[in-house]
Amino acid sequence: MNKNLQIEIDELNKLIEWFESPDFNIEEAIDKFKVAEKLADKIGEDLKNLKNEVSVIKKNFDSKSL
Repeated sequence: MNKNLQIEIDELNKLIEWFESPDFNIEEAIDKFKVAEKLADKIGEDLKNLKNEVSVIKKNFDSKSL
């Protein structure tokens, strides 16, 4: 897995843990939610790009196997 992607996933997991922790407070929740939402969007885009790369590699591999 891409190192940057793993870091982003770890950051998102920490934010999710905060929402489930006793440290949760409504004043901070909106800001943390916005950060989590941006991270989730970035992770989704990164995964989409990785999927495209894998598809290209697979297509190239399949064409060479014929």
